[in-house]
Amino acid sequence: MSLTKEQKKQISDFTNRQEFVEMGGLMTDLDGTVIQQKDGRYFMPDQVREGLTDMYNTSCPVVINTMRFPLSVIKTFATDWYDMSKASVPLVSLNGSQIGYINKDSKARFTFEETDAFPLKKNEIDKFISDVEQILSNNGNVLVFYYPRAWNKGEIIWVSDKEKVEESKDKYRSASHVYSGRLQTLHNHLLDEDICMIFLLLTKTDADVPYLQTNHKDFYSHQKVDKLYGAKKMISSLHRKIDHFIGAGDTPMDVFLKEVGQVVKVGNMDFNFQFNSPVLHLEHVPDIGEVFTEVAKYCRESESELNL
Repeated sequence: MSLTKEQKKQISDFTNRQEFVEMGGLMTDLDGTVIQQKDGRYFMPDQVREGLTDMYNTSCPVVINTMRFPLSVIKTFATDWYDMSKASVPLVSLNGSQIGYINKDSKARFTFEETDAFPLKKNEIDKFISDVEQILSNNGNVLVFYYPRAWNKGEIIWVSDKEKVEESKDKYRSASHVYSGRLQTLHNHLLDEDICMIFLLLTKTDADVPYLQTNHKDFYSHQKVDKLYGAKKMISSLHRKIDHFIGAGDTPMDVFLKEVGQVVKVGNMDFNFQFNSPVLHLEHVPDIGEVFTEVAKYCRESESELNL
């Protein structure tokens, strides 16, 4: 789908300003925003790749803001992304809990350089364990996905039902390690090192037991840390301002869209918050490629004017 005249004007009104060139940029989610999934394969549509390449041919910074962990981003997207960027890639990961840069070292290996992290505190881990304990005591089963600050450890999964370990290994192949054991063992592991985020997945429920009325969450991160918190930290480190950024996302987890200056919303999912800036709505992931191309065009024009 081609952008309408009104949508192109919306982009030009925001990007054709000195403030955008000097203090703005692009912050984008990955999955469902610039990345599609089909038959278990994740890929970037050609239109999106072309648009991002146009962006990287300007001086406008591009920041990834994703729920994925750094090792997942590296293994899945780093090669293709680095072909576009030709430079370090700013990354906000794990619901804002760990930020830094994807780099390529002297041996052409991809690494993650952390600039900041906000791991869970002991009392937050204790509360998480209490939530799990209550679920298990009411005959529920869970998978616990947790992400150490030591980024090269990747994703670790604890399975409450030991008979489901092999099945979980086969299903969640992104995991570096899958194991089972006593809940106290999991508790000890979570306290032994910094943990940036935990994801709790219910795999068995008992309809006769109201344990879902507990205050357990899906995602556990340090208090007040989310994709907006991480976005502000990263953008501040770039000496720029979030209200001059274009933000692109597709789910209510993309709370950084609350404070960007121009929202690009992909898909039709309802958000549980209000946007404080103009919204450009796109139906499908490939459509965002044309947005990037339009933004890049105005960036180049504005940069040329500033250099006169």
